[in-house]
Order: sequence, then structure tokens, then C-alpha cells
Amino acid sequence: MKFLNKLIRLKWLQHTVFWLLSVYAIGSYFSIAIAIFAFIDYFYAILFHIPLVVLVYVNLRLLVPKFLQKGKYLLYVLFVVADIALAYLVHEFTFEILLPVLPTEFYMVSFTEWQVLVNIFVIYLVLTTLLKLSKSWYALQQVEKKKVELELKSLKMQINPHFLFNSLNSIYAMALVKSDKTAASVLELSNLLRYMIYEVGDKRVSLEKEVEIIQGYLGLQRLRSDASTEVSFKIEGDLKGKMIAPLLFFPLIENSFKHGVKGVSDSAFVHMYLKCSNDQVDFSIVNNKGEIDDMEAGKFGGIGLQNVSSRLALIYPKKHTFKMEDEQDKFTVNLTIKL
Repeated sequence: MKFLNKLIRLKWLQHTVFWLLSVYAIGSYFSIAIAIFAFIDYFYAILFHIPLVVLVYVNLRLLVPKFLQKGKYLLYVLFVVADIALAYLVHEFTFEILLPVLPTEFYMVSFTEWQVLVNIFVIYLVLTTLLKLSKSWYALQQVEKKKVELELKSLKMQINPHFLFNSLNSIYAMALVKSDKTAASVLELSNLLRYMIYEVGDKRVSLEKEVEIIQGYLGLQRLRSDASTEVSFKIEGDLKGKMIAPLLFFPLIENSFKHGVKGVSDSAFVHMYLKCSNDQVDFSIVNNKGEIDDMEAGKFGGIGLQNVSSRLALIYPKKHTFKMEDEQDKFTVNLTIKL
């Protein structure tokens, strides 16, 4: 099957098949013999294709890339007219000058009226131009698809190193005092990393699974937060059967903790709300605004809100709303997605 697919993609094979079919069609159209597949008909068809080949390849190799694909439509039309005129001259040359000097017993003349000939030329120009443009469009779509896939993969696989460092430090601190939560915390971090690295390759994941991982993530974030930091996550609606792009909410949550846990102890908070109804998911998050340490503010600042905005534009074009409110003492994000 792979060999067949590669064979079909060969340009020379595509062109050969096209011209063989064309010779058969023209030979049948201009047939003057009683016998089927008479040599005289296809000898005439081959000669008839000399101007057609000139017409088509001048258009495909020169006019389409130089003018049509660059939006120079008036110049393209003018040169197409010149191309048709050139093809007509080649046609006359073939039958009036070239044919008489060929060593053949057939006597042939160009008995096609010029109006019919021009119509055939126009048909070939339109047909081959559409084929050319459709192939170019398909190739462009494949390139864009690969580009989007690579970009999404890159965006999904980014993890905030500072979160990992803090989580490991918190677990290490628990291990020193032999806390009963140490093993569970290691397992939770392991589950989170496994999910982020290995389980988000699909374009869509279960919303239930995503929420489960978020809850585990919140547990790890609580380890590095001050005991007075308020963290809440309210969920409404039925999550079963709902599919969503993976890791859309994580940068938002990470950003909220980056700001919320650095505030004054009696005012640090991160409040989240997720509602699922029919084919829509609403997610909001509110956090206080506090100081950010040097590592968070620098190059280890995580994937951030721009990541979410970019992924939403790629995955849910015209099917989402993403709003941020930056107030004096708090920051709010509201995200709505049509599934």
C-alpha cells in the first residue's frame, strides 16, 4: 500500500496518465476510421497534442506561478490570450509545415475550425489550471496541518520547571519529617507528569480525566502554598462523555497560583469554577495579586496565558471566548468553550 501511495504521488506518472487519457479522448473525438483504435486516429491525436502540450505547460510552469498565484489577474488573462494564440500557431505549423515532411502515408489536414480549436484550448487551460491549484491547495493544507500539529505538541509539552522544583522541595521536606503524605505526594506528581508527557497525545481527552488531574495538581500546589491560602474548585454539571483539548486549564491555574500564593497570608486565594452544560464548558478562576519571585518572573515563568490564547485560536476557532480582567487586587479569567 505504501508503495502504491508513493507511485500515485509521482508527478511524471500523473502527467503521463493524463496525456494518455487525453490522446484517447481526442482520438475518439476526431475518429474518421471505422475500426476501433485505428492507428490513423491516434496518429492524428498525437499530432493534435503538440500545441496542447505547449499551451498547458506554458500556463502551468510560467503563467500560473508568475501571475495567477501572485494575484496578478489582469496580466494572467492577457498572457493566457497570448498563450492561446501561440498554441494556435503551433497547431497550424504542425499540420501545414511539419506533417508534410514526415515520412507517413497518411494525408492529413487540420480540419478543425478555429472556434472549435479555441474552445478545446480553453477547456484544457481551465482543467489543468484547476488541477494545479487543487494540488497546490492540498499541499498547503498538509503543510498547515503539520505546522499546527507541531505547534500544539510544543505548547502541550511545556511544563513549568519552577512548579516541579517547588513540588519536589515540598515532598523532600515532608520526607525529612517522615510525613505520611510523602508517598501519596510522590504518586500524585508521578501521575501528573505521566499524564502531561504520555497521555495528552490525542487531540481530545475525557473532561473527567482532565478534572481528575487538575485536582491532583491542586493537591501538589497546596504543598507549596501557605497554610492560610484559600484554594477552592467548584464543579457543576455532568462531565461524563465530554471531550476536550488537553491541558487547556493548567496554564490558567498555574498563573493564578503564581500570583495568588505570593500575597499577604490573610488575603491569598485561588477560587476556581467549572460548569458543564450540554455542549458548552465554562471555566473561571479568580486569584489575588501578590508579588512574584525572580524565577517565576524570569525565563522559567511557565507557558502562561499566551499559550492558552494560541491553543484556543488553533483548536476552537470562533467557538470560544477568553476574557481576562486585571483589577487592582485580583485577577480574573473567564473561558467558555463550545465542544
